[in-house]
Amino acid sequence: MLNPQLDRRGELIHLLTTEGLPRRHVERLLDAARGLEGGAAPAGTASGLPVFLCLPDDAARDRSDFAAAATRLGLQPVALDARAGDALAGTVAGLEPGLLVLRHAASGAAHCAAAHASAGLRIVNAGDGSHADPLPALALVQAMLEAKGDLTNLAVTLVGDVRHSRAARSAIHAMTTLGVPEVRAAAPRGLLPDSLAQLGVRACASLREGLQDADVIIVLPLDMERISGALLPSAREYAHSYGLTPGALAGARPDALLLPAGELEPGIELDGDVAASLAPVQARLAGLEQRVREAALGLLAGDAS
Repeated sequence: MLNPQLDRRGELIHLLTTEGLPRRHVERLLDAARGLEGGAAPAGTASGLPVFLCLPDDAARDRSDFAAAATRLGLQPVALDARAGDALAGTVAGLEPGLLVLRHAASGAAHCAAAHASAGLRIVNAGDGSHADPLPALALVQAMLEAKGDLTNLAVTLVGDVRHSRAARSAIHAMTTLGVPEVRAAAPRGLLPDSLAQLGVRACASLREGLQDADVIIVLPLDMERISGALLPSAREYAHSYGLTPGALAGARPDALLLPAGELEPGIELDGDVAASLAPVQARLAGLEQRVREAALGLLAGDAS
């Protein structure tokens, strides 16, 4: 079965997910992003190629960031009405050659778009349901590489809502592709996907077990309105059992890297002291994600030209 994000020669034509993405393409994206460090000029692309931005109304910041990345590459950002995603197949079929940055509430929407795309249209998945979100996941991996260098001797723990986090799933696939030997998850059972073992992730019975000697800790945000009740009794109970405090983190390695995978709420996912220490990491991750955006757009635009 062909990988829908690769052509028949195995070259990247869409960026839909890190699942099944060959290691050489993961490394190529990360290397390209690293090459943009320090404001280095991006490699030449097809000047003026349109980058269609189809993101929901509540993603104004991400739309602006993608537009800035496109402009820096000499590409032409074109905002689409967010409602265009409601008739996805028709929208994609009507677009001229270029790139389509798509965020959609339905899992699998990016794959659907790729299936209906013309030969000259490249799809960049900016998040589809709870399925995949490759760019922030690659930024997390880039941060791990910066801090740790070698990923092949790390224990990485995800804490929080793995079940609904598309970035978590994408990070798991990227990490295992790059050789991370131990990936753990610490969360209430209702926040862990049934397929956790198939993902190569070990479920931990407690936060203490999950953090024991961890080298990297990825903290996932909770959507309390969606998960309270059926999957999680209360925010207070979650904070008591799984909220990150200096005491809880003492079980990890002394040089453990703490990475926030989204906006976190002090008093729920972590306490105020831990939250206050994360500002530099959050700023660094934002910069890394922007370079990953540029790298992905640049590589796909260059290959499309």
